[in-house]
Amino acid sequence: MAIKGKPEEKKKTETEVSPQTIKTKSKTEKQDGVLAEPKTDKAKEVKPKVKEPDLDKFGDLVNLVAKAKEVKDLKPMFYKHLLKILNRNTVSNLYHVLFIYEPNKSIDQGMADKIYNAIPDNNDKPILIIIHNNGGRIEPAYLISKTCKELSPKFVVAIPRKAKSAATLISLGAREIHMGPMSEIGPIDPQFGGLPALGTGSSLESIAKIVTKYPKSSSMFAEYLKDKLDLRILGYFERVSESAKQYAIRLLNDKTLPIKIEDLAHKLVYEYKDHSFVIDKEEACELLGDVVKVNSDEYKLSNEIHKFLTNVNFMTELFHKKSIAIVGSIRDFDISDYKENKE
Repeated sequence: MAIKGKPEEKKKTETEVSPQTIKTKSKTEKQDGVLAEPKTDKAKEVKPKVKEPDLDKFGDLVNLVAKAKEVKDLKPMFYKHLLKILNRNTVSNLYHVLFIYEPNKSIDQGMADKIYNAIPDNNDKPILIIIHNNGGRIEPAYLISKTCKELSPKFVVAIPRKAKSAATLISLGAREIHMGPMSEIGPIDPQFGGLPALGTGSSLESIAKIVTKYPKSSSMFAEYLKDKLDLRILGYFERVSESAKQYAIRLLNDKTLPIKIEDLAHKLVYEYKDHSFVIDKEEACELLGDVVKVNSDEYKLSNEIHKFLTNVNFMTELFHKKSIAIVGSIRDFDISDYKENKE
């Protein structure tokens, strides 16, 4: 006789999940007394990486500058890209690279201080200065050149476009001047208010020629000069021009050149009729001989940096009315208001 008992419980299989389990899985689980967050698909949490702009590409540079609130916020990006340019031009490894990349301001004592401060203590590497400048005061220019010669085993400059007037004077102290097809230096005659110091003397010579040809005009010119000409200024301008010649001689004295050093210094101060006269790489070779190096790796480095900074300035001027310069080390950016009527 069969004995009736409790009905046999149905064994759970591995494939069966109880409603309680489903309920538990759907809620936040409690582990070690701490509420654990629901498990999610980690792959879905990964945010897509923002593509870093490639500043070698003009379009990326345009977008970067156009979207920036302040130009100063872009300095780290510009600095990083300049380092990239230096690193892919391996010639930079030979030098401590400095900059006088300031096409809109004149060379002054402040620039001399920046260059001096950018030279490391106990520097044992050659110094390469990349120059793009229209000139300025001759005294700080002389000090920049002299200091770079004194504080390095070798001082060289690279000129991607312009090193005019006082910037030419800096270059005269360099053991090597690296130039390319668009590079130019120029006369070093001093200027006052945009006019040549030698202009007064030249004017008097012209008046003398007129008076010689037309003697009756002498009394008229005499009265005019009596009222307008201060002979002390004439003497001062002449002495300033002579000092520019003396500075050039001092910087050139350790070089062997195709022409006499005194003759070259005199030519750069007195013989060019226009202060903006272009002394290109061919004429520079005639004047300075082997000091000038053409289309070298140093020039190519400076030209690549110039092209990048030209594009940067085009964009910052267009979108923010700001200009960027570098004087000193690669970190020494200077941001200033863009002037519409700059030369």
